Amino acid sequence: MLKLPLAVAAVTSVLVALATGAVAQKVPPEIPLAIFCWSEQTKTWRVGNLSTIKEDGTATYMATDGRLSATVNAKGVVEAPSNRPAKLDCYGKTLDQLRAMGYVIEFQRPR
Repeated sequence: MLKLPLAVAAVTSVLVALATGAVAQKVPPEIPLAIFCWSEQTKTWRVGNLSTIKEDGTATYMATDGRLSATVNAKGVVEAPSNRPAKLDCYGKTLDQLRAMGYVIEFQRPR
């Protein structure tokens, strides 16, 4: 005989799975997995990994050390930071420009 708490847990997990499947969103196709930026000052490449995507399409990219982030607005432009000098070459460029320069890593999507 099935114990009541186990049955409740099973039913709950099925309902949660159904609910989350119904509201699951796909990653917008134009958003890359990572972007590269060159720092002329330090002569280093910075890599920003996709951290968040807001409902309006704004994406935040974060460096692995957590000290640097870049925001790609809903129009696909990398915004210059407001709290520090913009010393990376990707600021002000569009995702299309970064793609043409080879500065992005795209998601590998199933065919």
